[in-house]
Amino acid sequence: MGSLRCFSGFLVAFACSGALSCGNGDTNLASVGDVRLEITPFQEYVGDVSGETWQGVSARVTSRLLDQYLDRQVVLEVARRREVISETESVSMGPTDMRWLVDELCGPSLDVDQASIDLEVSRKMEEILPAQAHVRQVLVDSLEEALAARQRLTAGEDFVEISRELSRAPNAADGGELGFFYEGNLPPEIDEVIFSLTESEISDPVQGPTGYHVFQVLEVVPAGPPNEVKVNAAVGGEFTEEAARAHKRNCVERLAEEVGVDVNSSQLWFSYDGKYAEDRENA
Repeated sequence: MGSLRCFSGFLVAFACSGALSCGNGDTNLASVGDVRLEITPFQEYVGDVSGETWQGVSARVTSRLLDQYLDRQVVLEVARRREVISETESVSMGPTDMRWLVDELCGPSLDVDQASIDLEVSRKMEEILPAQAHVRQVLVDSLEEALAARQRLTAGEDFVEISRELSRAPNAADGGELGFFYEGNLPPEIDEVIFSLTESEISDPVQGPTGYHVFQVLEVVPAGPPNEVKVNAAVGGEFTEEAARAHKRNCVERLAEEVGVDVNSSQLWFSYDGKYAEDRENA
């Protein structure tokens, strides 16, 4: 009977460490303040986030997910203690709600330094970007099919309709849309053809590894500095996002010290080396 119990436990907690003995009844993953966290909800979290069974996720990834899981539990526990949320709100709260909680518990993140943004924008505006081409394609099996498609296109038939009728590319229903490419980022034989075309020009058939392509260039952006409006928006977004991440890291660190976090590493099925590990805390 004892062997049967051990085997059943193995099925439930496959890949457990040797320290997790059969039948000892300890399923405590960690404690956040006075709250004991069970192992099974975290295993479900690992599966949901990774898209894999929890048993197949590497120790490195599982350690990172445990940090995220405990960070969330820390924020929720402090929010309950301070009566920012009720006991029933924690399960369904998403990322937006968690950001709101961090701001409620630690105050909003500081405004990004505009001078730093301006400096980074100036640096990026000194870069010279290679030429870009906005491209679409028809992909067929043979040279004869490609020549026939090109003939119909140069005669004025609609590219989107030809793509939907003849192309076997995954984007055929979208008219063969490929988006923008920088010069030098495509296979040389394709890059040379595309960047020799003018706007609206149809290429000769080009043989590729999966068939014959007929390309059309919709727009050409010459080499030169980037668009300043786009650079400003991108840099501002990056700085704001990094400030929010730093604010959350600092907030969670303070809250974790306030409530206390204790990981029951002897019950883990993986080698945990995250930020709540004892050896890091004692370092």
